[in-house]
Amino acid sequence: MLDYEYYASRAEIELRLAISAAHPAAARAHYHLAGYYLDKAYSERPQRDQDSPAHTIFT
Repeated sequence: MLDYEYYASRAEIELRLAISAAHPAAARAHYHLAGYYLDKAYSERPQRDQDSPAHTIFT
């Protein structure tokens, strides 16, 4: 498993925990953790090649 896959997986788990939390403070903490994991997931993810078809189409 690559780092960004791990962080994305952890973010998903934290979101589930936030939804099921009984106390608002616990839910807020889980949402914050999910945000941090998503930030890490997308900062660790490899960048697209500048010559890829997606780059050509979407820029």
